[in-house]
Amino acid sequence: MIDFFNAEDSQAFEEEYVKVAGSLLPLATNLIMTRTSDESLLHIAIYNTEHDADASLAPIQKFMSEHQKLFKDTMYLHGPVSLNHMK
Repeated sequence: MIDFFNAEDSQAFEEEYVKVAGSLLPLATNLIMTRTSDESLLHIAIYNTEHDADASLAPIQKFMSEHQKLFKDTMYLHGPVSLNHMK
């Protein structure tokens, strides 16, 4: 979850992330970004293994640090996926 200072910062981050997410996190099997308000986004990355998730941590941390001036707060959670249903 990322909370931004304003809607413009949120939009700018979202546009940049959407452009680079696939190449930034190539081990992810599923990347989801949901707008939860004008000023917040929820990002979910799903991996086949914990090793893949751990290997992807450094690139996303670097990306986030490069954009940290845009957000008020961010929360990182890590754990197993119990449901990933797609039609």
